[in-house]
Amino acid sequence: MENENVKRATTEALFRDVNERIAESAERFEADSTEFLGECADANCTHRLAVTLVEYEEVRADGATFMLAPGHEQDDIECVVEKHGRYHIVEKMQAAVRATVKRLNPRPEAA
Repeated sequence: MENENVKRATTEALFRDVNERIAESAERFEADSTEFLGECADANCTHRLAVTLVEYEEVRADGATFMLAPGHEQDDIECVVEKHGRYHIVEKMQAAVRATVKRLNPRPEAA
């Protein structure tokens, strides 16, 4: 089961990496908001989330938090910590998943 959890965490981290590029592009064009990919564990998920860059930065403040479409959370590895109608913020709670997403975080963690 741990290998499956690490695989799910890696999928979520990949979506986060894509969203980092989307955010960079939006910033270059001085956009206030854009559509991001939902960062759930389903590699086939195509949900887009209309989110402001400020909201996106709030999610990115912690390497263990992700944004996803409501209903896409997986209770065995994460818990919903905030609900914003069009998207939810989840925090990784399962140890192997949390360690994996923290290790794959493209942003340095604050000390």
